[in-house]
Formats: sequence, C-alpha cells, structure tokens
Amino acid sequence: MNTVPTIVGAYAAMPRATAAREDFYRELGETGWVDGIEIPYRDGLDDDPRWLADQLGDRFTQCVVTAIPGTMGRLAHDRDFGLASPEEEGRRRAMRWITGLVADVQALHEMVGHRVVRFVEIHSAPSNHAEPTALQASLAELSSLFADADLIGVIEHCDAAGGVGPGEKEFLSLDDEIAAVGGGGMHVTINWGRSVVESHDPHVPARQAARLADSGLLGGLMVSGAGPEATQYGPAWGDAHLPLHDDEPTSLLTTDLVGSFMAAARGLQSYQGIKIQTPADANVEQRLAMITHIHDAMASA
Repeated sequence: MNTVPTIVGAYAAMPRATAAREDFYRELGETGWVDGIEIPYRDGLDDDPRWLADQLGDRFTQCVVTAIPGTMGRLAHDRDFGLASPEEEGRRRAMRWITGLVADVQALHEMVGHRVVRFVEIHSAPSNHAEPTALQASLAELSSLFADADLIGVIEHCDAAGGVGPGEKEFLSLDDEIAAVGGGGMHVTINWGRSVVESHDPHVPARQAARLADSGLLGGLMVSGAGPEATQYGPAWGDAHLPLHDDEPTSLLTTDLVGSFMAAARGLQSYQGIKIQTPADANVEQRLAMITHIHDAMASA
C-alpha cells in the first residue's frame, strides 16, 4: 500500500454493462496503486450490496464513501436538508441520513468480512443558506458516530455560495467550513474541479490545499477536472469531472497543475484520489488509461 492511500472515484468512469464493471474493478485492483474506491451513497451503497461486496473484498481497504449524490438528490425536493441547515428539522433529517450511511457501511464490512471503507466525505449543505454554526453542531454529534464505527469523517469542500458565476452546489465557503471545524479534529478535503467551478481560477485549489496543510486541517486531495466549455461530460463550468487536458482539450486540468496541487499539500493529505468521467463508448482499457494519466502526474509531483 502507498504511504498516502490513492482512491479512484470509479463510479464517474464506470461502464454500464455489469461484466464490464466487474472487469473495471478487477483491473483497478491489479494496478498495484489503487488502495480504495470512492463509493457514491444515495439511499444505499449499491443497488446490490452483495455484488459490491464481492468487487471490493480482498482488493481494497481504504475506500471513501461520498455523501454528495444523496445530498444533492435530497436537495432537489428538500431545500432545507443538510448538515449546515439553519432549519433544525432539515439538519436533523441530514443527521438521520448520515447515521443510516454509517450503518450501511458497517453492514458492508460484515458482508465482506473485513473493513474496506476508511473515510466518509460529508458536505456543508444546503445550497445558498447554509450556516457555519449549524455545521459545527452537526460535526460535534457526528464525531462519536464516526469514531464508534472506526471511520474518519471529512468535509469535502464544494463550490460555495457567492462564487464566480452560477454554482452547482453553493454550500459554505472554505472560511466557514474551517470555522465550523474549529479544534474538533475533523479535516477538509479539496476537490480540484469543484474549487475551480467555484472560482474559475485553476490556481485556487493549490492555494486552498496549502492553506489547509499549513493549518493542520487538510484531509484528502481529489483530482477532478473542470473547464469553461460545454463537453460530452457536462455544461460549461459544470461539476463534470473532466479528464486531464491531454485527454479533453477543454479541461483546465494540466499535468503541471496536478503537480502544483500535490506539492501544495506537502504530503500531509490523508488520502489522494482521481475522479473523472470517460467517454460513454470507451472500453475498460481506455477508461483505465485516462485515470492512469492523472495518477502518473500525481506520482511525478
């Protein structure tokens, strides 16, 4: 295992067919450098938990569960849902949902027979009216939940309300998330693409990573591209997880910027990861190659 675990957000690049998905997991496990998978949580970890357990077992021990898909799904019909909600009932709904997430992770571990998930990425929802004090209250309650389950909770920073142009998530600013974390022990993960969606500036993610490293609050580094043009992956300035510039010319994510992002962390990140989309018609080898291009840029930093 690498000193800093490397994660792949496989769901963003996942083939549709079950057999191809199984090949994808197998080949990721055979790379020698993938320590975990970023698993999306909606109302469960997968439509078929037994199938997921079979893909992860004996391959990965440092997986990350991200709460962003389910969070955004709920916000579509419940504007007050979120761990940073100023409406107490909306905050409580989010707390109950995260409690269910942790229970599902524990059930997955029982099914696999060993731990596969290490980190849980949570978020400072709701959009446009989140409050740091509400998030602080949620984090205080969640600390024991995560500790009892032997999991590490991290806040994944997303585009904040008041950013440049219309955002996708519009959660709390990094300043507010840092204030909410305080001295409570939880760290903050930076997703390169989401910080660029917020700022339209490809140099901001490295500055954010450096700030968190300097303050002892850096969680993970997730490498995910963004850009100013609509593509097959999504709209202009969308949270579309664009590949490296070499594979998608509209992407602002270059090998040099991957290097500066990694260097800014000074090796203090708890984990590092890659989450990109790939063409719908790409085969497993092509998808893995595009992921590997970013890994090689990270490794050479």
